[in-house]
Amino acid sequence: MADGARGRDGLERQIGTAALLFTGISGIVGSGWLFASLYAAQHAGPAAIISWCIGGAVAICLALVYAELGAMLPLAGAIARIPLLSHGGMSGFMAGWLCWIAYVATAPIEVTAVLQYASNYVPWLTTTHGDERMLTPHGLMVAAVLLVAFLLINLAGVRWLARANSAITIWKLAIPVMAAVALIAVGCKAANFTEYGGFAPAGIGGIFAAVSAGGVMFSLFGFRTAVDMAGEAKNPQTAVPLAIIGAVVISLAIYILLQVAFIGAVPTAHLAQGWALLSENVAGGPFAAFATILGMQWLAALLYFDAGLSPSGTALAYTGATARINYALAKNQQFPKLFLRLNKARVPVWALVFNFAVGFLLLLPFPGWSELVGFISSAAVLSLAFGPVSLAALRHQQPHLPRPFKLQAGRVVSAVSLVLVGYVVYWTGWDTNWKVFALAGTGAVLLSLLHLHRGDFRTLHARQSLWFWLFVAGLAAVSYTGNYGNGLGLVGHGVDMAIVTVLALVTFWLAFRTRLSDAECQSLFAADEMEPAG
Repeated sequence: MADGARGRDGLERQIGTAALLFTGISGIVGSGWLFASLYAAQHAGPAAIISWCIGGAVAICLALVYAELGAMLPLAGAIARIPLLSHGGMSGFMAGWLCWIAYVATAPIEVTAVLQYASNYVPWLTTTHGDERMLTPHGLMVAAVLLVAFLLINLAGVRWLARANSAITIWKLAIPVMAAVALIAVGCKAANFTEYGGFAPAGIGGIFAAVSAGGVMFSLFGFRTAVDMAGEAKNPQTAVPLAIIGAVVISLAIYILLQVAFIGAVPTAHLAQGWALLSENVAGGPFAAFATILGMQWLAALLYFDAGLSPSGTALAYTGATARINYALAKNQQFPKLFLRLNKARVPVWALVFNFAVGFLLLLPFPGWSELVGFISSAAVLSLAFGPVSLAALRHQQPHLPRPFKLQAGRVVSAVSLVLVGYVVYWTGWDTNWKVFALAGTGAVLLSLLHLHRGDFRTLHARQSLWFWLFVAGLAAVSYTGNYGNGLGLVGHGVDMAIVTVLALVTFWLAFRTRLSDAECQSLFAADEMEPAG
């Protein structure tokens, strides 16, 4: 397709393969690389390395699923729109609603990370309430300026967004690798991997908890931004799978290297009370603090500078991606039509403005980085549960639809992916999950009221969404009685995982059986002209 050509959504197709890859990487390598190694190590000790491998396996499985879906249907906000085609209105809305909740909180949390690092040398940006660092009124003003800057870059058009993001991402790849290699070369202590409680001081439970609550999943699932921007790719059939899979693999390698460097570089004095009580005096910037302790002031200065740039690149990517979710839900006729309006640069202007307002409100006050990653992870991963069931359903509903990338053993990988989604949500724990489940229920009520107002429950497709509510109810029960996040601990370790496994497999079977009929699916394609782009 020619440069600047317009897709069926009316959006400009201006993003090349490399730019889309950089969008995915930028969505992954943000504040996570600055903080996730610290919080993962607090949960799991040196075994946090295993947590990253587990998180990487989950991310790669889901990335493979979305690589097929994204290349087959390169739509703006595809995460919300594809479930509509396979399972109808309620499923499409819930996927988009949960994804939007996670996305709209991401730019503010990245801004919070920027200012948390910056407060080490500009102390008036944050203040401490109890154990939490909060933004001061002056910090809120700076945060608002940053959010406005991300808004303006996105409003300038997707071509400008891609250029700005590509330049930032090249830097973002180089600095974490440089920091990890330098810390390993100068300060790595082999004893840190075996002493102070051993390699896995918190056992298998700590390893699993680090995947969700330690920021592993929060960091890795930024590949979704490439899926959401697929509707604006020049050559989506090639660009989308390469961008999604490439972003996960490259970023995962960097995160594992960083975790190894972090564990080896922790000073002995900081481990006097064990990994779980790892000294909080490095929470404002662990890698920079270690570089300073090791006498590498040049690296510390570079890291403080990058702490402003890397999260900003991620916030920039999510500012654009979040607007595409609003756009997708408006296309589904489940958000106001206002969000369909494009400016002269062919970007959804009012969606961007609305999300800026919501994001700023989340800063009044905004919890600390470590407190929100579990919530965002649970909501985001739960929204991705729709991908595996949609892939299996659409292979039956639309068998002849061109699939430039076709996943081998697609149904098996999809079923496994749903099981992994269940694990990650369960590991997040009851403290966090009840809030996510409550917001899911709130979304369902709002959508039902909308259909009641319209007097049309046929397009709600409630029966086709029963699998999702079974999944949520089952996860709520096992979270409440389970062993994570202040669950009651009534279910033994191992038994809880078996329950989640069975629940996910039964859910997958039910989702396949209750998909839309082939005719209903085809009518939705025809109604919105969702044929794959040329």
